[in-house]
Amino acid sequence: MRWRLYLSFILLTLVLTFVMQNTETVTFNFLFWTFGLPRALLLLVVFIAGLSTGLLLIASRSARRDKDSIKPRIETK
Repeated sequence: MRWRLYLSFILLTLVLTFVMQNTETVTFNFLFWTFGLPRALLLLVVFIAGLSTGLLLIASRSARRDKDSIKPRIETK
């Protein structure tokens, strides 16, 4: 249990270091709009979008597999 606390502290330190080193604003275009965001925030948004997409794919495959594994019961009297 204590190792999770240490691991969380190390990851938090790495994330804070990353954020502090990537504070400059970057500009990007999407369709007709132009956005300016700090690089760390942009990377966080892209990471969350990718993570969400991956979790949705895993959930849909799991649901499909569970649906296929359910066999109809045939009751005989």
